[in-house]
Amino acid sequence: MHENAGNMKENNQERIFNLLRRQGSLTKQEIGTSLGLSMPTTLANVNELMEQGILEEGEAIESTGGRRARKIQVNGKSGFCVGIDITTSQVGFAVTNLMGEVAAKKSMPLKFQDEPKVYEQIGGGLEQVIKRGRFKNKLLGVGISFPGIIDMQAERIVQSHIFGLEYVSLDRFHKIIPYPIIVENDANCLSFVELNAERSDYVYISLNRTVGGAIIQKGQLMTGDGFRTGEIGHMVLVPGGRICYCGKKGCADAYLSPNVLTEEASLDVFFARLQEGEEETAKVWDRYLEHLAILATNLRMALDMEIVIGGEVGAYLEPYMNVLRKKASEYDKFARDIDYLHSISASRREHTGALGASLLALEVFGSSIIK
Repeated sequence: MHENAGNMKENNQERIFNLLRRQGSLTKQEIGTSLGLSMPTTLANVNELMEQGILEEGEAIESTGGRRARKIQVNGKSGFCVGIDITTSQVGFAVTNLMGEVAAKKSMPLKFQDEPKVYEQIGGGLEQVIKRGRFKNKLLGVGISFPGIIDMQAERIVQSHIFGLEYVSLDRFHKIIPYPIIVENDANCLSFVELNAERSDYVYISLNRTVGGAIIQKGQLMTGDGFRTGEIGHMVLVPGGRICYCGKKGCADAYLSPNVLTEEASLDVFFARLQEGEEETAKVWDRYLEHLAILATNLRMALDMEIVIGGEVGAYLEPYMNVLRKKASEYDKFARDIDYLHSISASRREHTGALGASLLALEVFGSSIIK
């Protein structure tokens, strides 16, 4: 086979694989139509991928006579990716199959420091997860969620306020992880939890200890010139307002970090008090939602995209979305309905950092299964 023909074949197979991974099961006719491929080309490539065990038959379609044909889907168990979420107090691990379904998860207490023994503990935890699930021979890559600005081209952590780091080489991770890796900002990783067939263009707001965000366009992460796209927490929300840890006054982070709600207790306690109708708690929450509505509508005005709100606070937000949308309507006079604001998926609130890192790894390394 000529080299160009071989490259075209591999490219077509990657396109088929990625289409099915994102869309789920499709008929062969639907695959060909979606990708602009002839039926002979579609059939040849689908059949080869099925022979390799990468694709498999799915649900049967309605028969018009004779044997019922079946849709085609990715065989999720033919490959896996692992996500690692590094936080101030623990490290989480999540394994997903090729369809993004969670196959295993684990967390361990660990105070991260830029020291060899800490990286070794992370590597040891990863190997435990891989060994326990027998994923080693089908592992395609590892995603790492890290709170900081990451430059993957230069292979370094540019800056992490939380850990007080600057210009740290990613060699530290390469030395303890013998698999392909991608390291990305924690908010960027979290945003991939919300990527699906119905939602491929959106802004993600991460309401974690440090407020961050990400912008996903056509299923791809926007990074910007300095890998700082999505630094939502450092947009000025209240000019001359509270001092942010970055040194500026009035940043969104100073008004929307969970610390604003948990000066005296945990988020669980805060929302329990809110449900009990405690007056002062209700006032704090009302001010919080007001600031969140301003930030969200500003982002809508700038980017005209769906907005998904996640992170620690986002996990509690669903019962209050109507209140938030009502407040947002005061700042957005262009929309008839504020139907572009969403809270995170209820089914994926556990281990979201590690899950997001694993899903990012799947985006980067998934098609490497095509050889």
